[in-house]
This record gives sequence, structure tokens and C-alpha cells, in this order.
Amino acid sequence: MKFYRLNRACGRMFALLFMVLLSACATQPAAPLLNAEALDRLWDSRQAQLSGLAGWQMNGRVAVKSSEDSWSASLSWQQQAESFDISFSSMLGQRMAQLKGDELSASLYLPDDRVLSAANVSDLLDDELGWSVPMDGLRYWLVGLPAPELESGPALAAAPQLNKGLDEWGRLQWLEQSGWRIEYQRYRPAGTLEVPKKMVLTRDDLRVRFVIDRWQAVAAAQAGVNSALSIQSLAH
Repeated sequence: MKFYRLNRACGRMFALLFMVLLSACATQPAAPLLNAEALDRLWDSRQAQLSGLAGWQMNGRVAVKSSEDSWSASLSWQQQAESFDISFSSMLGQRMAQLKGDELSASLYLPDDRVLSAANVSDLLDDELGWSVPMDGLRYWLVGLPAPELESGPALAAAPQLNKGLDEWGRLQWLEQSGWRIEYQRYRPAGTLEVPKKMVLTRDDLRVRFVIDRWQAVAAAQAGVNSALSIQSLAH
């Protein structure tokens, strides 16, 4: 009798385990098995789709860590063509800094009512916040694209091929540009797009981590249409 009960208990346990495995397989879509040429085609399609955006807005968090210091902040970023408006605030909502500008100049607004202006945005950040990333590259990296300006720079003349890795869906898994390594840890859907959810930038002893909580994209307007055609958003 004990042996019979044991067999019944084991049978129920294996049946439950089998059901759990079936459920896990059903909820996780299988990744496509693609060769390198097919992955490149997917990547080219993604680049064309993301490069056609007229602008975007994101809200999230940034954490910066170096050998000398570390800090974190909430982040709000609006990008419209070449113009940007970036705000940093504490986790309690207190404004830390705001950065506004375009490809020609930028201004940094500080809590003590100081306003600093310069043509080089990265120098402003380095002088006042203690860290700096190439802003002309970051606007592309945040949406999962390499920066075309950095690709064509003289520093890459000896290595014209872009250093990158793609996942099984043709998305950037990692990217190396301008001395930075960008690792994409997670993506998220946003309408018909997929954009990064978590990413980490590293260079020497500096590590910058982004977590994007909300993202909105403005589709490129058709010829002769002045307003944006659609706004796609997804928030957690």
C-alpha cells in the first residue's frame, strides 16, 4: 500500500512538472533560427525604421559609477531632430540639472540659477556633473542605433567596420564606438517598434547604466504634412 501511494505521489509530481514546462514553452516565443545574412537583413530593416523617427521622448533612470564617485538620478529626455531637452532630478523629485540645445550649442541650467553655455555638451557635463559621454552618440545609442557621426570620424579610419553584435532577432546586443562599449540587456515593445529597456555604457573605469521606464516615438511626417502622423507609447 505504501509503495502504491508513493507511486501515485510521484506520478502527480511528474505530471505537474510536465505541465509547468509546457506552460513555460507556451509563454516564451521561440527565437528564429537565422543565418548571418538573414540577421543582417533584419538589422538593416530595424535601422531604417528607427532612423526614420522625427523625434522621441523617454523617462527613466541613470546611474553613474567611477573609481572616484557614484550617483543616480531620474532622467527625462526629449529629442526633436537635432534639438534636445534633458532633465536630471533626484529620486525625490528635486531638480538637479537641465540640459538644452542642438548641434551648434548647449546650455546647462543648475539649481543655483546658474546657466552655463558651450558648443561642446560633453565638456559641460564633465565640468559640472563629473561625468561625460558623447552626446552626439548617446541620442542614437538610447534607441538601439550606432551613431553615424561617430562611425565616420577619423578615429575609426583604421577600423571602418562597425564593431557590433546582434541577437537572434537582429537587434543590437552590444556595440563599440568612440572608445565606449554599449551593452543592451533588455528591449521593450513600443507600438510597432522595439527599443532598449536596459543598457550599460562602459569606458575605462566609468560605468553608466540606463533604465527606460517610458518611451514615446514620433513617426516621421510624410512629404507635405507639417504635423507628426502618430505617437506610439508604452509605459509600465
